[in-house]
Amino acid sequence: MVPFKKSRNSNLTQFQALMAAGIGFSGLLISLVLGFPLSFNLYGLASGVLWATANMVALIAISSLGLARAVPVISSLIIVSSFLWGALIFNELTSGLLVGFSGIGLIIFGVILISAIGNTGSKNIKKGLLATVLAGVIWGSQWVPLKMGNTNALNLFFPVCFGIFFSGLIFFVVKRTEFKREAIAESLLSGLVWNVGNLLSLISLSIIGSSKMGPISQVATLVAVLWGLFYFKEVTNKKARIQVLIGAVILLAGVATLAFA
Repeated sequence: MVPFKKSRNSNLTQFQALMAAGIGFSGLLISLVLGFPLSFNLYGLASGVLWATANMVALIAISSLGLARAVPVISSLIIVSSFLWGALIFNELTSGLLVGFSGIGLIIFGVILISAIGNTGSKNIKKGLLATVLAGVIWGSQWVPLKMGNTNALNLFFPVCFGIFFSGLIFFVVKRTEFKREAIAESLLSGLVWNVGNLLSLISLSIIGSSKMGPISQVATLVAVLWGLFYFKEVTNKKARIQVLIGAVILLAGVATLAFA
C-alpha cells in the first residue's frame, strides 16, 4: 500500500481499478513465462473477487485510520480468520490447536496496543474501524474457494488474477468514477508488487495449507508499521511510537507461535 500513500491520491476507485489492471497484466505475463494454465476456474475467480472487494474496503480503512494503525488490525483479522478456516473447517491441524489459539491471543494483545494510539476523536474513526474489520474477515476468507477447488493452487494463479482484474473494472464502472491522469504508475506498481507476493502465497498454500500460510504471510504487518512510523510520520509522539512497535513485535510473536502449531 506504500505507493498508494505516497501518491496522496484520494481517488480510491481509480486506484483500485489500476492496481487490478497491474495484477491482471502481470498475472498474464507470469503465467505465460512459468507455464501456468490460462483457465477461468470458478474457484479461482471467486478468490479474486473476494480479494478485490477486501482491497477496496482496506483502502477506505487506510485513508481513515492511517497505514500504521489500519494494516496491523486488518492483518490480525486475516490471521485469525484464515487460521480458523484451515484448522476448524479444513482440518489442516489434527493437533496443536492450543498452541494455535495461544498465538491468536498474542495477536489480539498486539492489536489492542496498536489500535489504542492516535487521535480516536477523528470523524472517520467509526468508518475506519468498520472497514478494517470487513477487510480483514474477507481477506482471511480469500483462500477458502481455492481449498474448496481441491486442485493445485498454482493452477489457479491466473483465474485469481483475472477475478481481481475484472472486479476492479466493475467497481470502477459501477461507481461512475471520472478517470484522471494521476497516480497511474504508482497504482500499476502496487499491482505488480502484490502479485509477486500472491504467487509466493499460492506456493505456500499448496505446501503448508491456509491455517499456517495465512498467519505467517502477515509478517508484512511489521513492515507496514515501520513504513507508517518512520517514512510517513503518521505517529509523532515518542511514547505512542514505542507502543506501536511493541504491539507489532507482539503480533509477530503470535505469528511465530502459530507457525509451530
